[in-house]
Amino acid sequence: MLQQQATLAQALPQPVEGAIRTRRSRGPPAQGWAMPASMHRQPSWASADQSFNDDDELDSSASQQLSEQAEPDPDISQEGPLVLSTRVEYSALSTGQAQSIFGLVTVQAPDAAATASTPDADEERRPMDIVCVLDVSGSMGSNNKIGDLKEAVRFIIDESQPQDRLSIVTFNSQAQRKLKLRRMDRQGKDEATVVTMRLTASGGTSIAAGLDMGLAVLEKRRQRNKVSAILLLTDGQDHSSRAHLKTLTQRAARAGCGLYAFGFGVDHDADLLREISEQARTPYTFIENTSTVKAAFAGVVGGLSSIVAQRVELTLDCQATLKDVNTPFAVTRQGEKSATVTIPDMFAGERRDVLVELSIPADLQAVSEDGSTVLLRASARYHDLRSSRGVLVQIPAVEMMVQRVDEVQPEMEPDVEVSDQRDRVQVTRVLEQAAQCSDAGQFEQAQQLIREQRSKVSKRLSPVAEALNLELEDAEGRMRSRSSWQVGAAEVKDAFQMHKMQRCTNTFASASSAVTKKSKAMYMNSTQAAWTSKSSRG
Repeated sequence: MLQQQATLAQALPQPVEGAIRTRRSRGPPAQGWAMPASMHRQPSWASADQSFNDDDELDSSASQQLSEQAEPDPDISQEGPLVLSTRVEYSALSTGQAQSIFGLVTVQAPDAAATASTPDADEERRPMDIVCVLDVSGSMGSNNKIGDLKEAVRFIIDESQPQDRLSIVTFNSQAQRKLKLRRMDRQGKDEATVVTMRLTASGGTSIAAGLDMGLAVLEKRRQRNKVSAILLLTDGQDHSSRAHLKTLTQRAARAGCGLYAFGFGVDHDADLLREISEQARTPYTFIENTSTVKAAFAGVVGGLSSIVAQRVELTLDCQATLKDVNTPFAVTRQGEKSATVTIPDMFAGERRDVLVELSIPADLQAVSEDGSTVLLRASARYHDLRSSRGVLVQIPAVEMMVQRVDEVQPEMEPDVEVSDQRDRVQVTRVLEQAAQCSDAGQFEQAQQLIREQRSKVSKRLSPVAEALNLELEDAEGRMRSRSSWQVGAAEVKDAFQMHKMQRCTNTFASASSAVTKKSKAMYMNSTQAAWTSKSSRG
C-alpha cells in the first residue's frame, strides 16, 4: 500500500494553487468584509479574487435533487425526527402569589437514526462537503505532529463515500489550497492521499488566512451538498487573527457550514480557538496527545454524517414574563413574552436544552382544559435531512403547565431534569468565570468560585450532577498555580465549551487529569462512537 501511494506521489504533479501571503497589499476590501474605520486596506490574504468555482460536480441524481429544491418552497409536514417537550421546576405553585420559576424546553433527536451512518453501514447517508484547514507551520514538524495529522486526514479520505467532497487548505504565514473540492471517488481519493502525503511543516502561523481560504472554497462552489463543514487544526499562537474572527465566523454562518476548531498541544492559543468555537456555536477540541487527532476528526465527521435536522427555529410564547433564555444559540426577542431560538443543526441522538426563567404574576389566568395554568407554549420548525427532497417540519405547540394550589407542600422536590440543566448552565458559567480569573493570575478567586459551585452540585444525587462535580474537581486542580494553569487551561476551556454547546468530538481522557471525568459520555452519540472506534483500529 505504501509503495502504491509513493508511486502515486511521484506520478502526480505537486498541486500548488493561489498562495495567499500575509504581507499587506493595497486594494479594495473583499466583498462582505466589514472593515474597521481605522483600516484603509484589506488583509492581503483576503481571497475575493480567487477562482474557486471549480468544485467537482455532484453525481447526476444528487445534482438533480439539489436543483429541484433550490428555489421552490419545501414540502411541509408535521412528521419528523425531532421531539419537543417541556418541563417545569415545580409542578404546583401557590395561588395569588407572584413568583419566579425555571422551566425547560428540550428538542431531542432520536439516536436510532444514527445507525445508518456508521462507517461500516451500507445504507446511504447525506453527502458532505468537508474542507480541512491545516496548520503546516514550523512547529508542526515537532513530536510527529505532522505525521499524526496526515493519518487523521487519510482516515477521513478512506471513510468518505463517492458522493462526499473534500478540499484541503494549508496555512503557515500564507494559505494555499492544495486540493480543490473533489468528489471522493477512487480518483479523488488517490489525489487527496497524494496531497496529504506531501504535507510538510515550515513558516509562521496565520489562522485568518487559512480560514479565509477555506471559507472561499465553500462560498464559491457551484453546487452544494447539504452538510458542509470546515475542520480547522492548529498548534500555534496567532495574535494577528483575532480582529478578523467575527467576520470570518459570520461568513461561515452565511455559507451554512459548521466550523470546528482543534488545538494541538499546550502551546496553542486556546482562547483564540475557543472564541472561534463560541462564535461558530460548535465545540472546541483540545488535542493533548497528538496521536488522538484521528479519533477527534472521526468524532466530528461521524457526527456530521448523522445530522437529521438543520435550521431549527424554536419559538417560545409565554403567558408570563420571559425573564431569561439560557442557551448559547442565537435568541431573537419579541417583547417581554416571546422569543425565537435558532439552532444550526442537530446530530442524531442529541438534545438541546433551553432553560427559561419565568416571572409569574399573582393573577395569571391562562388555564388549560384540565384546569392547569399554562405558562408557556413552545413550537418548532426545521429542515428534515432524512428526506432526499426538502421537507420543512412544523412541530405543533406543546404546553408548559403547573397546578395552582392554595398551599404548596413544603417537601415538594424540584424536577430532576430541570435541576440537572440548571446545574449544567451554572457550572458552565462558573468554569468560564474561573478560567478568566486564572488567565489574569487570580487563582485564589478562581478556586473560590469552583468550591462554592461544588458545594451546591455535590448535594444532588444524579448522574449529571456527579459528572459536573467531577468536572469542577478537575478544574480546581488545574487552577492552583500559574504552572498548573499553563498545562490545564486548554482542557478547562474545552470542557466548558462542550457543556455550553451540548456537543463533543471524543471521549479520550486527559493524561494530566487527577480525576476520571464522565462528562463527554453525556454528549457523544452512537454514530460518533462507531467512527472513533473504527479510527482506533486503523
